[in-house]
Amino acid sequence: MLKGSAGIGAVALAGCLGGGGDQVDMTVGSSSSGSSTYGNSQAIQRVVSQESDSINFITQDAGGDPQSIRLYADGELNSYSAGNYILNQALQETGPFEAPDNVSDYPQHGFGHLSLNLYWMALEDSDIETTDDLPGRDIYALPAGWGLRAMTEEMYGNAGLWEELEEGVVNFETTEAASALEEGRVEAFVVYTSNFTQLPSWATEIDSRVDVRAIEMTDDFVTAAEDFGGAGYQEVDEIGGWEQDVQGGDFPKHTWTETYPYLFSPDIPADAVYELMEICHNNYQSMQDANPTILDWSDPENFTFALTHTDEIPIHPGAADWYEENDVWDDSWTRGDE
Repeated sequence: MLKGSAGIGAVALAGCLGGGGDQVDMTVGSSSSGSSTYGNSQAIQRVVSQESDSINFITQDAGGDPQSIRLYADGELNSYSAGNYILNQALQETGPFEAPDNVSDYPQHGFGHLSLNLYWMALEDSDIETTDDLPGRDIYALPAGWGLRAMTEEMYGNAGLWEELEEGVVNFETTEAASALEEGRVEAFVVYTSNFTQLPSWATEIDSRVDVRAIEMTDDFVTAAEDFGGAGYQEVDEIGGWEQDVQGGDFPKHTWTETYPYLFSPDIPADAVYELMEICHNNYQSMQDANPTILDWSDPENFTFALTHTDEIPIHPGAADWYEENDVWDDSWTRGDE
């Protein structure tokens, strides 16, 4: 079900930029409430409402990236944030988008706003020390409708590891995660930070209520992440973002990574997307006050990192104008039609 500050179907443009006080509605699918994508979108919405008389940025809880992509194709959204893994599944007609559930209508690239870095943790008093201890245990691998969950399933499935893990997977929304750990309904879980340093709100609740620690990823699990082309991989010295000590020991912390762009309908005027990017560029600190996950957009390069499917999806004309004027346009990209 689509939830948020505007009802289903509230996606038509309220008018053209400029005269008469007309506004352009950007109804932006942003995964589930409590997710990092949703938090970013709310922070942008708050500042845009203060800085612009011509843009109405509307954050919608679409329930996950696949749902955002479908709702756009069905005309229920005119913008969304989606992880590049799920976007690639839609383009390749795999996973939840296999025929006859494929979609053919996509928006155009805007700008990148988020990198999520995933890793394994367990309850502090659990005897789970490494990922080899996970089979047969009750674990949480993020909500079943999320792109991050699908990415994790495929990554471990390709390596022959998911089948044993799946037997113990317990499904619930992130809002229930702290309670499930506190009550012992799950012992281990997948969590993520934004840009390696910020927790989503549901993990912040875990941090305040439950003692947890990182566990070591063993060779088979590390190889699964390294060999998986659908996500990035990185080894870090320590896990950031937590108030409690969650390092779990002196071992490398292995993460797999997903990046997120915003995409906008070609029906949204170029001036509106350009203005939105200008607001993000000039007011990112105010957005960070609302949500520290927001990137430092003072550097124009930081808008471009998540534009990874540009062969299939062009750059929105408004974003193209902004990139060209800020000297970060890539000649391999395609400018979209207005």
